[in-house]
Amino acid sequence: MNGEPLSRDHGFPLRVIAPGIIGARQVKWLSKVWASPDESPSHWQQNDYKGFAPQIDWDSVDFKKSPAIQEYPVQSAICEPKDGAVWDDEEEVTVKGYAYSGGGREIIRVDVSADGGKTWHPTELVAKPDQGYNRTWAWTLWEATLPLPKEAKGKQVELCAKAVDSAYNTQPESFKPYWNLRGVVANAWHRVHIKVEPPEGDDD
Repeated sequence: MNGEPLSRDHGFPLRVIAPGIIGARQVKWLSKVWASPDESPSHWQQNDYKGFAPQIDWDSVDFKKSPAIQEYPVQSAICEPKDGAVWDDEEEVTVKGYAYSGGGREIIRVDVSADGGKTWHPTELVAKPDQGYNRTWAWTLWEATLPLPKEAKGKQVELCAKAVDSAYNTQPESFKPYWNLRGVVANAWHRVHIKVEPPEGDDD
């Protein structure tokens, strides 16, 4: 891993890598492999990593009624600036992050907003893997410099990001409509808050 022997935390001595499939299927500490016509009876396959309707709670959940999650939904995350950062430029902000979608689906666009989602700006996909149709297993890195809202000085600004994949799946605005008791596949817009505070002595 990253040019070094696989650590125990990451699955030493062997770990399964299944491109496009969620991390729960990337089996650690592998000791044997066998082919079977039946789904694995393990706890993690049968009784975890499954999604349910928002009204289902721990008293009414029935894991047998839902298939195991196999692929990630489309998602993106803002890596820079960090949440809670103090920004010293009241005119614009440079935002960087990554995007990914399951099943090998390519990221075709990431949009960012500096006003909580009222207006959007396209990003540049600065590291877009070229791995073939439905074979995009790696993160897509993106960045954009966008204007801050007028009169942002001294205020908190909400940055948002949303990605679109090659099947035109788009991140939803909120997790609330599909909230589930396990909190899985939560891929709503990623939001980061910064405070715009130019250095003292700057002219208004």
